[in-house]
Amino acid sequence: MDRFIWLLALLPLGLPVGALVIDRILGLPAPRLFRYLGPPAVFLYLVVITYALITAHPLLELIGWGLLGGLFGTAALDAVRLLGVRLNAFPMDMPVMFGVISLGLAPRLQQNMLATTVGWVAALPFEGRRAMLAQRLPAIARLPESQRVAVLRGMRKGLSLLPHEQRTEVLTTQMDLMAELPAGLRKNLMTAMDLATQTNGAGPYGQPRGLPRLPMAVFREFVRQAYPRTLQEAGIPHRRIAWRGYLWHFLIGATFGITYTLLFGAGSWALAFGWGIFVWLGMMVLMPPMMPMVRFPWWFPGVPFLAHLAMAIPIGFFARFVGPAAAGVSLVGLIR
Repeated sequence: MDRFIWLLALLPLGLPVGALVIDRILGLPAPRLFRYLGPPAVFLYLVVITYALITAHPLLELIGWGLLGGLFGTAALDAVRLLGVRLNAFPMDMPVMFGVISLGLAPRLQQNMLATTVGWVAALPFEGRRAMLAQRLPAIARLPESQRVAVLRGMRKGLSLLPHEQRTEVLTTQMDLMAELPAGLRKNLMTAMDLATQTNGAGPYGQPRGLPRLPMAVFREFVRQAYPRTLQEAGIPHRRIAWRGYLWHFLIGATFGITYTLLFGAGSWALAFGWGIFVWLGMMVLMPPMMPMVRFPWWFPGVPFLAHLAMAIPIGFFARFVGPAAAGVSLVGLIR
């Protein structure tokens, strides 16, 4: 029975971070995942906690100390992470992106990012503009049709925001380059341009993959322009985005803390720091596919590494209060 209740306590913990990864990589909206999987996960956890309370099961102690460690660990992580945000060491304040996703605004932000890209290209000298479009147009033409149309809608929006003279220059360069493309790619673009003029029909939720990546510093500047426009269009204040995003962020942190105590019980400082490094490695592996528009600099892993070491300190500290009986129903205890 201990093994069964332990498994029931562990399984729902994957939902908060799993929904984020699935949303960004597979293009399945996280709000929909939470709508269908959230209630069963909450119900399952209520069953586990109720059973532990009624039977005085020591598993409840693992959950409690893990929860405290995870919440305080997230606060410690943020002490480092937010300093990194201020020093431009991240593409953006990531929990804000979580809030954008939670309200279903990710496609709108993505469209505004593409529109901002057009403004950036338009401001380049002729040779730079031609070089950027020469890279991007073939890549756009090779996208699946739904993604191709969505990208061109974003570009069309960006063109509409330009002064007449700049818009004409960009369109002229674009048409000249399209004339040089192979017939198949040119046809793909022309068909998608026609479809992009139609405002009816929802575009794909997922992110386009295969476009040239933007340097992180450029991406960050685009976010600073596109994010306020997205809020304005949606009629949603920043504070609503922020509290939802940070709630999700701390929920993920809480699951990391609980998972640690469920696995290792009281653990050790070596295990706690190893756990922090493991979570950091997962982030480093997943960030590129989760943010396919960004080209991360070589030094990017440094600040997240320090932040996750900071996270490990409260997790390891609170885990030390786990008693022998509770440690016995952790994974390590059950194996022994």
